[in-house]
Amino acid sequence: MKEGFESDNEYTELLTVKDLSRRLKIGRDTAYALMRSKAFPSICIGKRYFVTEQALGRWLKDYEHKQFAI
Repeated sequence: MKEGFESDNEYTELLTVKDLSRRLKIGRDTAYALMRSKAFPSICIGKRYFVTEQALGRWLKDYEHKQFAI
């Protein structure tokens, strides 16, 4: 389920754990572990985790050619 919000006249997609799992082709448990990681740019609202598409893109670029351990 994708959700979004407008910030400075720019639409930002919020990705859920399920979205992240599909995008990165990883399992649900791994996606949850990644979202809970301090090094990952997720947002926790209540018990739900989200990451913006832009933050995910920056994080992927930062960890390009590196190994990330959860």
